[in-house]
Amino acid sequence: MLLGAARKIGRDPCPGASLEKWVTEAGFHDVTHHRFKFPIGPWPRDAKLKDVGMYNLTQVLGGLEAFSLRLFCDVLGWRKEEVLLLTSKVRKELKNLKLHAQFDL
Repeated sequence: MLLGAARKIGRDPCPGASLEKWVTEAGFHDVTHHRFKFPIGPWPRDAKLKDVGMYNLTQVLGGLEAFSLRLFCDVLGWRKEEVLLLTSKVRKELKNLKLHAQFDL
């Protein structure tokens, strides 16, 4: 729903797939696109990825309420209390070590 709300107002919540095209259109040559998987949370076994995951978890938890309120209330018409309840559930899930959340960059 969050991604759909962002698209509804003309924002691309997942711009990674377009980056190579944008850079090439800007005039750069010999552009190479690499995809990196970034964990959210301390679930990876690799120590470096575990640290990256903790930084990402901190970042997501810190901004979750703000960007959710904007999109869910202003775009989708939810009440603030509904969004706060949803974000509390999302925060709890993101802290679950059994959840292996990640995003591509």
